[in-house]
Amino acid sequence: MSDPVEINWSKVKNIFEKATARMQENPERPAVGAPKAKVRVIRERLFEATAEGHTFQIDEPVERGGSGLAPSPMAYFCAGAAACLTSHLTQSAGFLEIHFTALEVEATVLWDNRRKFNVAEMEQAALGIIFNIEMASDEPKEKLVELLKHAEDGCYASDVARNNTPLRAHLIVNGEEAYIHKNGAEIPDLPAGPAFGDNPTGMTKGEIAAKKQHD
Repeated sequence: MSDPVEINWSKVKNIFEKATARMQENPERPAVGAPKAKVRVIRERLFEATAEGHTFQIDEPVERGGSGLAPSPMAYFCAGAAACLTSHLTQSAGFLEIHFTALEVEATVLWDNRRKFNVAEMEQAALGIIFNIEMASDEPKEKLVELLKHAEDGCYASDVARNNTPLRAHLIVNGEEAYIHKNGAEIPDLPAGPAFGDNPTGMTKGEIAAKKQHD
């Protein structure tokens, strides 16, 4: 179990309530979040990724043809899924006032390689995601179950995995779009105006920059 958390619960609750209030002002307007990451090839299975102003490397273990210099793509996927649920558990805990003193979330993704290598006829390779949530809390167990259900229902990573999420891949060759591969329902382009999901508190760029310096 991790060390005791350092969380300002009133701050977390305030952020959740502000985001809700902003979206309730225009309930018919999409509140689209759109995180983005770009990955370029360095060599073989070693890649460089940029996301939200951060740069990091991705590799594969030696036994899978990589150099083992960084976590694999699916390791980052697991970390992202675990972090997403951790984030929602923290948000939900603040909103519901069901608090914990320590929290660790482990995510395991299972898949069957036979589909990828055309060894067996399978509709999909993914077998599922397992979350192990270790929590320390003085709250009643039924309250913590309520907390988990509320968080898991709102977790974006879980939502992507448990639903038939549409996919769209644009192939751009030498600067020109050559092909679009689609799977599932049509994905709408981002609506005009701010993507409230990315900045639910409505902070200005100046306020965000000042907060970064202060923190």
